[in-house]
Amino acid sequence: MPALENSLPVIDLSSDSEAVIGQKLYEAASTLGFFFIEGSGLTQEEVDEVFRLAEKFFATPAEEKQKFPITKNRGYSSFKQEGLDVDRRENGQKKGDPKELFNFAPFAETANPGSEVQPLPPTFADSRETIAVFTERCHKLAQRLLEALGLALEVEPGWLSSRHALDRPGGCTLRILHYPAMADIEGPDDEIRAGAHTDYGSMTLLFQREAQSGLEVLSPVTGEWISVPALGPRAPGQCAPIVVNIADQLSFWFGGVLRSAYHRVRFSTAAQRTGKDRYSMAYFVHPASDVLLEPIPSRVIAAAIASAGESLPENKSEKEQRNAEVRRTVIDGRVLTAGEHLARRLALAFS
Repeated sequence: MPALENSLPVIDLSSDSEAVIGQKLYEAASTLGFFFIEGSGLTQEEVDEVFRLAEKFFATPAEEKQKFPITKNRGYSSFKQEGLDVDRRENGQKKGDPKELFNFAPFAETANPGSEVQPLPPTFADSRETIAVFTERCHKLAQRLLEALGLALEVEPGWLSSRHALDRPGGCTLRILHYPAMADIEGPDDEIRAGAHTDYGSMTLLFQREAQSGLEVLSPVTGEWISVPALGPRAPGQCAPIVVNIADQLSFWFGGVLRSAYHRVRFSTAAQRTGKDRYSMAYFVHPASDVLLEPIPSRVIAAAIASAGESLPENKSEKEQRNAEVRRTVIDGRVLTAGEHLARRLALAFS
């Protein structure tokens, strides 16, 4: 597993058996919870085409974008509308994050046939098939990762993938993001373009443009921020390595053995003054909304928790402990569903 300067592993899905891949995923998911994958089957042309659509959309006038406001986590969120750091007000951040975004629901072609059709701006409506196919391929990739991870954890085959099936209503979302250049820096808040947070669902696939860095991950061991590079393609025809991170619901399902690490997007003052925008895309993988977030039946996880004893809670960062209330999946003795947990997190982000 070749290591990068920032210590994130790169896992090649094309070079090993699913059993070996699963073990590598487990190792990465249980340490930092962030890793790169390559050999995914996605091409750079596919990724670049969606990026081109994103650039075109974000360049349209604000009044046009505002015709598709975010509702039920679908649609357009304007500059500083969303704030991801739940401590942002205590830290002096008066507004949300300096970024804009658009969220896509799974398309009717691949999702629950009875699902509501999402209104789309002309830029996306004219390229509906392109986005639908890309979203479907992202989900199939995520299903493969979940099943390989389940293999390593001795989870019954199909247990994870069936709970993430797109023919069941759920929170899976493709998000495109734009971090505009800001030459005039008003203060330290403007360096943080996406506040420190953990993701809400099972896992996230993040696509970055080459050399458009800014992602940082909080190490649960050192408590320091690790910079994640934005890599270019490493093989002809393949897309650049994809950043994958474990999110809260999968971490809870596996008793905290898998890490859901805090991360943020930060532009240094020098980087912001270059006048370059940053674009990224995230595919958020969520269980079906009615899935209860109960412990997953896994002998491997049970053994890991037993051998760790009390060390797992002690290894949490101070920030993780402060926000345990926000992230928990049991309230008043009742286990939340995936849909309920997502609704709680979104309410805080957009409050």
